[in-house]
Amino acid sequence: MLHLAGLLDELERSEPARAAVAILEGSLSRRSLEEQGAFWRAVDLYYVSRKAPPEATQAVEVAPVLAVAS
Repeated sequence: MLHLAGLLDELERSEPARAAVAILEGSLSRRSLEEQGAFWRAVDLYYVSRKAPPEATQAVEVAPVLAVAS
């Protein structure tokens, strides 16, 4: 739960995060309560539950192979 508290602190300090939340809240306010609930359930499944897909791993950079003239 400590991690979530850190995210909330970041939200309070971050102008882009506050702007994004305002856009999200505006969009959700035009939806029914049923649609809002479905949205938050989807967020819960993706970010909170163990059903979330694993985070992408960073691709390993490979040096180009030079052809040798024969």
